[in-house]
Amino acid sequence: MQFRLAFWMVLLLNQTVHAWSAGGHHLITVMAYGLLTAEEQGELQRILLDHPRFSEDFSHPKNVIGQGEIDLWRIGRAGHWPDIARSQTLFHRPNWHWQQGSSLTIGHVEVPLTPGSASDGATLNSKPLHIAQAIELCRGVLKDKSRQNSDRALAVGWLAHLIADAHQPCHAGSLYVEGLFPEGDRGGNSIPTRQSKNLHALWDSLLGPKFDARDIQRRAQEIQLGPNWKQARDDTTADIDLLPIPWLVESSAYARSHVYSEEVLGAVEAAVRGSQKIETVDLSKEYLKAAGSLAKTRAAFAAHRLAGVLHQSLESNR
Repeated sequence: MQFRLAFWMVLLLNQTVHAWSAGGHHLITVMAYGLLTAEEQGELQRILLDHPRFSEDFSHPKNVIGQGEIDLWRIGRAGHWPDIARSQTLFHRPNWHWQQGSSLTIGHVEVPLTPGSASDGATLNSKPLHIAQAIELCRGVLKDKSRQNSDRALAVGWLAHLIADAHQPCHAGSLYVEGLFPEGDRGGNSIPTRQSKNLHALWDSLLGPKFDARDIQRRAQEIQLGPNWKQARDDTTADIDLLPIPWLVESSAYARSHVYSEEVLGAVEAAVRGSQKIETVDLSKEYLKAAGSLAKTRAAFAAHRLAGVLHQSLESNR
Protein backbone atom coordinates (compact mmCIF):
# COMPACT_ATOMS: atom_id res chain seq x y z
CA MET A 1 0.00 0.00 0.00
CA GLN A 2 2.66 2.49 1.01
CA PHE A 3 4.74 2.22 -2.16
CA ARG A 4 1.77 2.55 -4.53
CA LEU A 5 1.40 6.23 -3.63
CA ALA A 6 3.23 7.50 -6.69
CA PHE A 7 0.94 5.66 -9.12
CA TRP A 8 -2.33 7.07 -7.86
CA MET A 9 -1.17 10.52 -6.72
CA VAL A 10 -0.44 11.59 -10.28
CA LEU A 11 -4.14 11.12 -10.99
CA LEU A 12 -5.30 13.56 -8.35
CA LEU A 13 -6.68 16.98 -9.21
CA ASN A 14 -4.98 20.19 -8.18
CA GLN A 15 -6.70 22.17 -5.43
CA THR A 16 -6.28 25.53 -3.71
CA VAL A 17 -3.70 25.51 -0.94
CA HIS A 18 -4.96 26.02 2.61
CA ALA A 19 -3.29 23.95 5.34
CA TRP A 20 -0.41 21.66 4.31
CA SER A 21 -1.95 22.15 0.82
CA ALA A 22 -4.25 19.65 -0.85
CA GLY A 23 -1.25 17.48 -1.70
CA GLY A 24 -0.05 17.42 1.89
CA HIS A 25 -3.44 16.44 3.26
CA HIS A 26 -3.90 13.70 0.65
CA LEU A 27 -0.40 12.42 1.39
CA ILE A 28 -0.76 12.28 5.18
CA THR A 29 -4.25 10.75 5.04
CA VAL A 30 -3.30 8.01 2.59
CA MET A 31 -0.12 7.16 4.48
CA ALA A 32 -2.29 6.74 7.58
CA TYR A 33 -4.83 4.69 5.61
CA GLY A 34 -2.04 2.33 4.54
CA LEU A 35 -1.32 1.56 8.19
CA LEU A 36 -4.86 0.27 8.82
CA THR A 37 -6.15 -3.25 8.32
CA ALA A 38 -8.13 -4.17 5.22
CA GLU A 39 -11.23 -4.46 7.44
CA GLU A 40 -10.73 -0.96 8.82
CA GLN A 41 -10.13 0.46 5.35
CA GLY A 42 -13.35 -1.12 4.11
CA GLU A 43 -15.31 0.30 7.03
CA LEU A 44 -14.01 3.80 6.34
CA GLN A 45 -14.96 3.51 2.67
CA ARG A 46 -18.50 2.41 3.58
CA ILE A 47 -18.85 5.33 5.99
CA LEU A 48 -17.65 7.84 3.38
CA LEU A 49 -20.40 6.77 0.97
CA ASP A 50 -22.85 8.57 3.30
CA HIS A 51 -20.90 11.83 3.45
CA PRO A 52 -23.48 14.65 3.08
CA ARG A 53 -21.43 16.14 0.24
CA PHE A 54 -20.46 12.84 -1.37
CA SER A 55 -22.22 13.37 -4.71
CA GLU A 56 -21.01 16.97 -5.03
CA ASP A 57 -17.44 16.73 -3.70
CA PHE A 58 -16.32 13.10 -3.99
CA SER A 59 -16.76 12.41 -7.69
CA HIS A 60 -13.36 11.06 -8.64
CA PRO A 61 -11.54 12.23 -11.78
CA LYS A 62 -12.24 10.21 -14.92
CA ASN A 63 -8.63 9.13 -15.17
CA VAL A 64 -8.75 7.48 -11.73
CA ILE A 65 -9.34 3.89 -12.80
CA GLY A 66 -9.96 0.78 -10.69
CA GLN A 67 -11.66 0.49 -7.31
CA GLY A 68 -8.40 0.42 -5.41
CA GLU A 69 -7.27 3.74 -6.86
CA ILE A 70 -10.76 5.22 -6.37
CA ASP A 71 -10.68 4.20 -2.70
CA LEU A 72 -7.31 5.89 -2.22
CA TRP A 73 -8.52 9.03 -3.95
CA ARG A 74 -11.65 9.16 -1.79
CA ILE A 75 -9.86 8.79 1.53
CA GLY A 76 -7.34 11.42 0.51
CA ARG A 77 -10.19 13.66 -0.59
CA ALA A 78 -11.81 13.22 2.82
CA GLY A 79 -8.66 14.54 4.48
CA HIS A 80 -8.61 17.55 2.20
CA TRP A 81 -12.39 18.15 2.22
CA PRO A 82 -12.57 20.56 5.22
CA ASP A 83 -10.61 23.04 3.09
CA ILE A 84 -13.08 22.55 0.24
CA ALA A 85 -15.85 23.26 2.77
CA ARG A 86 -14.46 26.77 3.31
CA SER A 87 -16.76 27.87 0.49
CA GLN A 88 -19.79 26.08 1.98
CA THR A 89 -21.56 28.07 4.69
CA LEU A 90 -23.26 25.00 6.12
CA PHE A 91 -20.01 23.12 6.75
CA HIS A 92 -17.33 25.81 7.10
CA ARG A 93 -15.73 25.79 10.56
CA PRO A 94 -12.97 28.46 10.43
CA ASN A 95 -11.84 28.19 14.05
CA TRP A 96 -11.49 24.42 13.96
CA HIS A 97 -8.30 24.63 11.88
CA TRP A 98 -6.08 26.33 14.49
CA GLN A 99 -5.32 26.53 18.19
CA GLN A 100 -5.90 29.79 20.03
CA GLY A 101 -2.96 31.06 22.05
CA SER A 102 0.68 32.05 21.73
CA SER A 103 3.65 30.09 20.47
CA LEU A 104 5.89 33.08 21.22
CA THR A 105 5.26 36.43 22.96
CA ILE A 106 7.53 39.49 22.80
CA GLY A 107 6.84 42.40 25.13
CA HIS A 108 3.71 43.08 27.13
CA VAL A 109 0.73 41.66 25.25
CA GLU A 110 -2.54 40.22 26.46
CA VAL A 111 -2.74 36.76 24.94
CA PRO A 112 -5.98 34.74 24.73
CA LEU A 113 -5.97 31.65 26.91
CA THR A 114 -5.54 28.24 25.33
CA PRO A 115 -9.02 26.68 25.08
CA GLY A 116 -9.97 23.93 27.48
CA SER A 117 -12.12 20.92 26.69
CA ALA A 118 -15.18 21.31 24.52
CA SER A 119 -18.45 21.69 26.36
CA ASP A 120 -20.67 18.66 26.77
CA GLY A 121 -23.17 20.26 24.40
CA ALA A 122 -20.69 20.70 21.53
CA THR A 123 -21.80 19.25 18.19
CA LEU A 124 -20.57 19.10 14.61
CA ASN A 125 -22.37 22.43 14.15
CA SER A 126 -20.45 24.19 16.93
CA LYS A 127 -18.34 26.80 15.14
CA PRO A 128 -16.49 28.37 18.13
CA LEU A 129 -14.39 25.24 18.76
CA HIS A 130 -10.65 25.20 18.17
CA ILE A 131 -8.51 22.40 16.82
CA ALA A 132 -7.95 20.26 19.93
CA GLN A 133 -11.61 20.56 20.95
CA ALA A 134 -12.76 19.66 17.44
CA ILE A 135 -10.51 16.60 17.28
CA GLU A 136 -11.93 15.25 20.53
CA LEU A 137 -15.50 15.98 19.39
CA CYS A 138 -15.02 14.18 16.07
CA ARG A 139 -13.28 11.28 17.73
CA GLY A 140 -16.35 10.77 19.89
CA VAL A 141 -18.67 10.99 16.89
CA LEU A 142 -16.73 8.38 14.92
CA LYS A 143 -16.61 6.04 17.92
CA ASP A 144 -20.39 6.19 18.34
CA LYS A 145 -21.86 3.55 16.04
CA SER A 146 -25.37 4.73 16.90
CA ARG A 147 -24.68 8.01 15.05
CA GLN A 148 -25.75 8.38 11.45
CA ASN A 149 -23.00 7.55 8.99
CA SER A 150 -23.35 11.03 7.50
CA ASP A 151 -22.09 12.44 10.81
CA ARG A 152 -19.41 9.80 11.11
CA ALA A 153 -18.23 10.54 7.56
CA LEU A 154 -17.85 14.22 8.46
CA ALA A 155 -15.88 13.13 11.53
CA VAL A 156 -13.54 10.99 9.43
CA GLY A 157 -12.69 13.93 7.18
CA TRP A 158 -12.25 16.38 10.01
CA LEU A 159 -10.06 13.97 12.01
CA ALA A 160 -7.81 13.36 9.02
CA HIS A 161 -7.58 17.07 8.31
CA LEU A 162 -7.17 18.39 11.84
CA ILE A 163 -4.67 15.81 13.04
CA ALA A 164 -2.55 16.77 10.02
CA ASP A 165 -3.03 20.47 10.81
CA ALA A 166 -2.07 19.92 14.43
CA HIS A 167 1.37 18.87 13.18
CA GLN A 168 1.89 22.04 11.12
CA PRO A 169 3.68 24.42 13.52
CA CYS A 170 1.84 27.53 12.29
CA HIS A 171 -1.49 26.04 13.42
CA ALA A 172 -0.45 25.66 17.07
CA GLY A 173 -0.52 29.34 17.99
CA SER A 174 0.64 32.79 16.91
CA LEU A 175 3.46 35.27 17.47
CA TYR A 176 2.36 38.13 19.73
CA VAL A 177 4.51 41.28 19.65
CA GLU A 178 3.89 44.48 21.57
CA GLY A 179 3.26 47.33 19.16
CA LEU A 180 3.35 45.14 16.04
CA PHE A 181 1.16 42.06 16.51
CA PRO A 182 -0.87 42.81 19.66
CA GLU A 183 -3.54 40.38 18.43
CA GLY A 184 -1.08 37.86 17.02
CA ASP A 185 0.35 37.30 13.55
CA ARG A 186 -2.39 34.76 12.71
CA GLY A 187 0.03 31.86 12.64
CA GLY A 188 2.49 33.60 10.34
CA ASN A 189 -0.08 34.97 7.90
CA SER A 190 0.96 38.54 8.76
CA ILE A 191 4.63 38.03 7.92
CA PRO A 192 5.28 38.35 4.15
CA THR A 193 8.07 36.31 2.59
CA ARG A 194 9.79 36.49 -0.78
CA GLN A 195 9.42 32.74 -1.30
CA SER A 196 5.63 32.66 -0.78
CA LYS A 197 2.71 34.93 0.02
CA ASN A 198 3.53 34.78 3.71
CA LEU A 199 5.18 32.62 6.35
CA HIS A 200 2.08 30.51 6.94
CA ALA A 201 1.58 29.84 3.23
CA LEU A 202 5.22 28.84 2.93
CA TRP A 203 4.88 26.23 5.66
CA ASP A 204 1.61 24.98 4.18
CA SER A 205 3.39 24.25 0.89
CA LEU A 206 6.34 22.30 2.31
CA LEU A 207 4.80 18.90 1.54
CA GLY A 208 4.18 20.01 -2.02
CA PRO A 209 2.08 22.95 -3.19
CA LYS A 210 0.55 20.97 -6.05
CA PHE A 211 0.38 17.46 -7.41
CA ASP A 212 3.50 16.33 -9.28
CA ALA A 213 3.95 12.58 -9.63
CA ARG A 214 7.75 12.44 -9.40
CA ASP A 215 7.92 15.00 -6.59
CA ILE A 216 5.24 13.23 -4.55
CA GLN A 217 6.89 9.86 -5.09
CA ARG A 218 10.16 11.28 -3.77
CA ARG A 219 8.46 12.84 -0.74
CA ALA A 220 6.52 9.67 0.12
CA GLN A 221 9.58 7.45 -0.14
CA GLU A 222 11.71 9.85 1.88
CA ILE A 223 9.11 9.90 4.65
CA GLN A 224 8.41 6.17 4.71
CA LEU A 225 12.03 5.04 4.33
CA GLY A 226 13.51 7.71 6.59
CA PRO A 227 14.38 7.25 10.27
CA ASN A 228 11.47 9.38 11.47
CA TRP A 229 8.92 6.88 10.10
CA LYS A 230 10.07 4.17 12.52
CA GLN A 231 10.35 6.66 15.38
CA ALA A 232 6.80 7.85 14.71
CA ARG A 233 5.56 4.25 14.66
CA ASP A 234 7.28 3.40 17.93
CA ASP A 235 6.13 6.56 19.71
CA THR A 236 2.54 6.10 18.55
CA THR A 237 2.50 2.47 19.67
CA ALA A 238 3.57 3.59 23.15
CA ASP A 239 1.01 6.44 23.31
CA ILE A 240 -2.25 4.75 24.27
CA ASP A 241 -4.15 8.02 24.75
CA LEU A 242 -3.35 9.78 21.45
CA LEU A 243 -4.52 13.19 22.66
CA PRO A 244 -4.11 16.36 20.53
CA ILE A 245 -2.75 18.77 23.16
CA PRO A 246 0.72 17.14 23.31
CA TRP A 247 0.93 17.27 19.51
CA LEU A 248 0.13 20.97 19.57
CA VAL A 249 2.69 21.53 22.32
CA GLU A 250 5.26 19.88 20.04
CA SER A 251 4.17 22.06 17.12
CA SER A 252 4.35 25.19 19.24
CA ALA A 253 7.92 24.32 20.25
CA TYR A 254 8.81 23.80 16.59
CA ALA A 255 7.25 27.17 15.80
CA ARG A 256 9.70 28.77 18.23
CA SER A 257 12.70 26.79 16.96
CA HIS A 258 11.98 26.68 13.21
CA VAL A 259 9.18 29.05 12.13
CA TYR A 260 10.22 32.11 14.13
CA SER A 261 13.95 31.75 13.57
CA GLU A 262 16.49 34.48 14.21
CA GLU A 263 16.18 35.76 10.65
CA VAL A 264 12.39 36.09 10.97
CA LEU A 265 12.61 37.69 14.40
CA GLY A 266 15.24 40.07 13.05
CA ALA A 267 12.67 41.44 10.60
CA VAL A 268 10.10 41.62 13.41
CA GLU A 269 12.46 43.54 15.68
CA ALA A 270 13.36 45.94 12.85
CA ALA A 271 9.67 46.70 12.34
CA VAL A 272 9.18 47.33 16.06
CA ARG A 273 12.10 49.76 16.12
CA GLY A 274 11.12 51.48 12.87
CA SER A 275 7.97 51.88 10.81
CA GLN A 276 5.82 49.29 12.66
CA LYS A 277 5.41 47.60 9.29
CA ILE A 278 7.24 44.36 8.72
CA GLU A 279 9.22 44.13 5.49
CA THR A 280 9.12 41.09 3.23
CA VAL A 281 11.46 38.43 4.62
CA ASP A 282 13.90 36.74 2.23
CA LEU A 283 14.41 33.38 3.88
CA SER A 284 17.80 31.70 3.66
CA LYS A 285 18.55 28.33 2.08
CA GLU A 286 19.36 27.04 5.55
CA TYR A 287 15.93 28.06 6.83
CA LEU A 288 14.15 26.39 3.91
CA LYS A 289 16.18 23.19 4.25
CA ALA A 290 15.43 22.93 7.96
CA ALA A 291 11.73 23.67 7.36
CA GLY A 292 11.48 21.01 4.66
CA SER A 293 13.13 18.41 6.88
CA LEU A 294 10.80 19.21 9.77
CA ALA A 295 7.74 19.03 7.52
CA LYS A 296 8.61 15.43 6.59
CA THR A 297 9.08 14.56 10.25
CA ARG A 298 5.73 16.08 11.20
CA ALA A 299 4.02 14.27 8.32
CA ALA A 300 5.37 10.93 9.56
CA PHE A 301 4.05 11.54 13.07
CA ALA A 302 0.73 12.88 11.79
CA ALA A 303 0.16 9.78 9.64
CA HIS A 304 0.87 7.34 12.47
CA ARG A 305 -1.19 9.27 15.01
CA LEU A 306 -4.11 9.59 12.60
CA ALA A 307 -3.94 5.85 11.97
CA GLY A 308 -3.92 5.25 15.72
CA VAL A 309 -6.97 7.44 16.29
CA LEU A 310 -8.88 5.83 13.42
CA HIS A 311 -7.95 2.35 14.64
CA GLN A 312 -9.11 3.08 18.18
CA SER A 313 -12.33 4.72 16.98
CA LEU A 314 -13.26 1.87 14.64
CA GLU A 315 -12.19 -0.82 17.11
CA SER A 316 -14.56 0.58 19.73
CA ASN A 317 -17.47 -0.28 17.45
CA ARG A 318 -16.76 -3.99 17.40
